[in-house]
Amino acid sequence: MRRPVRTLRPLAWAAVALVPLMGAGCGGSGGDGGGTTALGPETAFVTTTDFTTGSYFTIDLADLTPSADLPSTTGIIESDNSAAYHDGKVYVINRGNFSNITVLDTADLTEAVSQFSTGNGTNPHAMAFVSDTKAYVSLYGADYILIVDPTDQGNEIKGQIDISAFADADGIPEASPMVIVDGKLFVAVQRLDRDSWFAPTDASYVVVIDTTTDEVVDVDPSTPDVKDPIVLTGTNPQFMRYDEALGKIVVSETGSYGAQDGGLETVDPATYQAEGFFVTEEALGGDVGDFALVEGTRGYAVVTLPTWANDVAVLEKGDAGWEVTGTLGMSGAFIPCLALDSTGRLLVPDRTDDNPGVRIFDADGEVTTEPIRSGEGSLPPNVIVVF
Repeated sequence: MRRPVRTLRPLAWAAVALVPLMGAGCGGSGGDGGGTTALGPETAFVTTTDFTTGSYFTIDLADLTPSADLPSTTGIIESDNSAAYHDGKVYVINRGNFSNITVLDTADLTEAVSQFSTGNGTNPHAMAFVSDTKAYVSLYGADYILIVDPTDQGNEIKGQIDISAFADADGIPEASPMVIVDGKLFVAVQRLDRDSWFAPTDASYVVVIDTTTDEVVDVDPSTPDVKDPIVLTGTNPQFMRYDEALGKIVVSETGSYGAQDGGLETVDPATYQAEGFFVTEEALGGDVGDFALVEGTRGYAVVTLPTWANDVAVLEKGDAGWEVTGTLGMSGAFIPCLALDSTGRLLVPDRTDDNPGVRIFDADGEVTTEPIRSGEGSLPPNVIVVF
């Protein structure tokens, strides 16, 4: 029996000990940034972690059957991980001190095709693809964007794009999510103060880069001496996707944790205008995390409540705009990200201690009767990409 979507109600959960990792993110298709997938059959690639070690497994989305844990050799995936997919390849992004990217072929996910370093301490966060032979990597610990050719084994790094002009006083811009729209790379830079526990500073930006010239685009030619970025309404952008139905880039801006000063904002990729929040954290009742929109009329957003418990808010777009209509009624455990399949079903990694796994919802409620995992004792899910 399906579990229905819960109507909006006051939420009072016990506090959980796990604090969301700074800059934690979900995987995506990279080139379009929206997680767009071909029509089925489809597979979900799920990374797992207990923040000490990592693994991964797959889910056949036709019958919801999981594989066993797949890595057959060490070093493919680490405890701080993300993932991206492009054209038959899965890219495991090993973050933090690991700072490397493992390339896997979907024909055999048990062995690495290659692995390359992004540089000691650079902390890669996301990938965006122009083609099979050209991609960009955002680096949370450096002041530049990498240009890479993932197919050129041993010589993957092809160049750098300097974004130091967009850093705050500590010199690091904290570049994280990226999308490519109409030949332009949009890079969200958080501009957090590393000397004050990564607190937001005065503003966060979206930097625009021309993928033909690899030059930063000046979004405001009226100030010719400065290459201006897009200034976001809020701060601390954590997630960003291009939504084809809306024709807009959607940005999740968390701001300061516990302050309810952020929300979901649209950015027009043609005019380079940040258009303000269409859903606020005040309406959500907590800090916004990842999000997913379906056909421009229905959506979901991860919410971290003041107790640190997590749920997923259900959003509907009506004549008066977007409103929060309910929640999915999650366990309260940390939800790192969200993903959609091509039918609009929502995949949610539920990291609850006693029954972790991937839960799947459609417009009518929960499709899964039990969270999907690779087996008893498997690590909790972290990031999901669909292909």
